[in-house]
Amino acid sequence: MFPATPDADRDIIVKHVTGRHPDTGASRDRWLIFLGSAKRGESEDSQRALLFARLLSDLMKRPVWILHEPDQFERFDPTAVRGCSCC
Repeated sequence: MFPATPDADRDIIVKHVTGRHPDTGASRDRWLIFLGSAKRGESEDSQRALLFARLLSDLMKRPVWILHEPDQFERFDPTAVRGCSCC
């Protein structure tokens, strides 16, 4: 069984960040996928980011965590169709 908090060196973490588009200034969401501290992917679509994270999780046998700003971790349920309330 995995612990209730992520292992920052080994687990898959999907970080949800909100920023501004450099050209238009419009708000946009980004989903960054990390394996430990190494960034493995990025997407503007939450479902694609979570799909990639699930595949990485299956390959590495590690859990997926969703990190909301600023420091709110939520364990991703691999049986769920959606990730959490925001995605």
